[in-house]
Amino acid sequence: MSALLAALRAPELVAQFQRQCGLVPLSPQQRPEQRRWPQGDTQAAAAAATPARPRDAWSQQAGGDSNGAVTRTAVVMYIGQTSKDVLRWPRPPSPPVIKLEVRVDAEYGMPSTHAMAATAIPFTFLLATMNRYKYPFELALVFAVAICTLVSLSRIYTGMHTVLDVLCGIAITAVLVTISYPLWDAIEAFQMKNHFAPVLALTLSFLLAINYPELDHWSTARGDTTNIVSAGGGATLATWINYQWNLIPDAVSAPPYEMPSLTIELICRMGARFVIGIVIVFFARQAIKSVALAFVCKLAGVSPGDKQARKLLWVEVPYKYITYTCLGVVGLALCPAVHRYLSL
Repeated sequence: MSALLAALRAPELVAQFQRQCGLVPLSPQQRPEQRRWPQGDTQAAAAAATPARPRDAWSQQAGGDSNGAVTRTAVVMYIGQTSKDVLRWPRPPSPPVIKLEVRVDAEYGMPSTHAMAATAIPFTFLLATMNRYKYPFELALVFAVAICTLVSLSRIYTGMHTVLDVLCGIAITAVLVTISYPLWDAIEAFQMKNHFAPVLALTLSFLLAINYPELDHWSTARGDTTNIVSAGGGATLATWINYQWNLIPDAVSAPPYEMPSLTIELICRMGARFVIGIVIVFFARQAIKSVALAFVCKLAGVSPGDKQARKLLWVEVPYKYITYTCLGVVGLALCPAVHRYLSL
C-alpha cells in the first residue's frame, strides 16, 4: 500500500500525464517572470455561486435546494482548506512538472479543494433533486461524473496537484456527502424553522474562520476560507428569511415536479435573472466591503489603506466575514425577491 501511495504522489506521474496532453517545457527565455511566494501559502477556491431558477410552475416548488447546497459545499471546502494547512504537503515540484499557475506554485496541495468542490457541487445537487424533479437520472449522473473528472484532471494538467491529492479530495468529499446525506432533510428543516438557527450558523461560521490553523506567515488561505464559511452562514440565514417571511411560493402539487420545456422565452428569462443577479451582487459587494472594512479598521485603530494592517487576524477575518455573510443573504434572498418583483 505504501508503494502505491508513493507512486500516486510521485511528480513523475503528473509530468507523464502532461506530456501525454502535449505540454512541453518552455526555454528559459520563454518563461514568464515568476513571483516566489513563501513556502506554505494556500489559495482557497472561491465560493460557488448558484444560479437562480426561472419563476414558473417548476421554480415555485423549489425549497432550500440551492441554499442547502451552498452550506454543504462550504463545510466540505472548509475541511479541505484546513486539511491543507494541517498536513502541509507541498505541491508537485518543477521540474519535472510544468507549472501553469505560477502564483500558487509554493502552496500546499493535499487535498485538492478543486476536486472536492467539483465532487461536492454536482453530486449534492443530484442527490437533492433526484426525488424532487422529473429528469433522466442516468444523464444527470453522467454529467456530474464528467464535471468531477474534468476539473480533477485539470488540476493534474496544470501541475498543481499530484494524482494522490486529487483522489484524496474526491474520496474525502464522497465520505462527507455519504455520511451527511441522511441528515439533509432534518438540517434543512432546522435551518428554516428554528428561531436560533441563524444565530447558531453565524456564530459557528465566525468561530471556524477566526480559529483557522495558524501558519508562521500570512497567506491568503485564512481570508479565502473566511469567505467560504461566511457565505455558507449567509446562505443559512437566507434560508431562514425565505421561510419565515414566506418568500418561497407554496407548492401547487406534490413532488416529483415536471421540468420546464427549454424555450426561447425561458432562456431569455434565465439570462435576465443571471445578469440582474450578477449586477446586484457586484454592487452589493463593493458597498458592503467598503463599509465593513472602514468599520472594522476604525475599531482596530488602523487605516483601511494600510495593506499590512488588513492582514491582521482581527481585521481580515471580521471584515471578510461581514462582507460575505451579507452577500450570501443578498444572493439567495434579495436577488430571488427582485426576480419575483420583476416577474422574471
